[in-house]
Amino acid sequence: METTLEKFMGIDLHTNRFNYFLIDERGNTESKGFEINDHSIEQFFNHIDKNTYVMIESSTNSFKFYDLIKDHVKGAILANPRQLNLISFTDKKTDRIDAEKLARYLKMQLKAGEQLTEPVYVPEQRIRDLRSLLTSHRLLNRQITQVKNRIHALLKQNLIPTKRNFLSSKRCIAEIFLLPLDQPIRFQIQLLLDQLNHLEDVKQKIEVQTKISGSQYFKQIDILTSITGVSVFMAIALISDIADICRFANAKKLTSYLRSAPRVDSSNETVKIKGISKCGRKQSIMLLAQSCHHFSRANPRLNRLYNKYHGKKKASTVRMAILRNVIVEIFHMLNKNEYHWYRNEKTHLYKKNEYIRFLKSHDIFI
Repeated sequence: METTLEKFMGIDLHTNRFNYFLIDERGNTESKGFEINDHSIEQFFNHIDKNTYVMIESSTNSFKFYDLIKDHVKGAILANPRQLNLISFTDKKTDRIDAEKLARYLKMQLKAGEQLTEPVYVPEQRIRDLRSLLTSHRLLNRQITQVKNRIHALLKQNLIPTKRNFLSSKRCIAEIFLLPLDQPIRFQIQLLLDQLNHLEDVKQKIEVQTKISGSQYFKQIDILTSITGVSVFMAIALISDIADICRFANAKKLTSYLRSAPRVDSSNETVKIKGISKCGRKQSIMLLAQSCHHFSRANPRLNRLYNKYHGKKKASTVRMAILRNVIVEIFHMLNKNEYHWYRNEKTHLYKKNEYIRFLKSHDIFI
């Protein structure tokens, strides 16, 4: 009886359509393009079966597409574009060629039994929802900063110096309109302040929804907020990046994924320390950096590390070393379900109880 042939498919996914290239063990090939709609995807299912392996280059809509096809194939892999340079190494680039390269790369990887590229982790839907909320929150922060900078610039043009936190005080904002400003400048500032208030309001609503959605991870939030300097919101951001601590074999893997570990090139007796690896999530390290001072003050071990290198190495290098150590602590805390060694019990209980009261006010009971 003839054995069913295994098939290897590469999919080049775009916003409104996708192309696939299929090759089987005997070298037979097939390729076709489809629009992204319910009817076309149903037709596409006729071209795949339980003997088909699929590789998709990771992009904005690849997680949802992965969900649609994963139960119809033998295996599906999302490839990290940063680790998949073979597509760009060509003078001729079309959707069909990209899909073909993915298919042949997939076949080579599976037949050789070697993991030539590490597949992208596909998180559960609630983690994706948290990541989406936090991305919108980061975008709003960027817009708020731009609006504030513009207001500062308008005042500076009129020789009115302002401090960095000037717009954080309602009293200071009210004083702006007591200043001798030309009507066009006053008009612009009023519009920008209205926009600023709107953005702050939207940002607050996103923070509320993020805390509500994060309630499903209350246990992990409780553990992470035992670190002085980690708020409930920051803990939720860390959870959204980590997703599942069990997927990291050791603390070094986590520090690399959260962009706190430098790349090392070693050849013979030469060792070069390069920049931070960018194959991972950057949100956590950005938020942790805001509390770096709190970490070093509350943790005697990190305080000794800071004092040892302060003034001897660049401030950014010392800061990254502290953050890397914090991430190592986070790894062990989540792995062992333990509170932070230097936990301030009073502060931790305050954060925990505040979060519980917040959830109860939204009819969520832990």
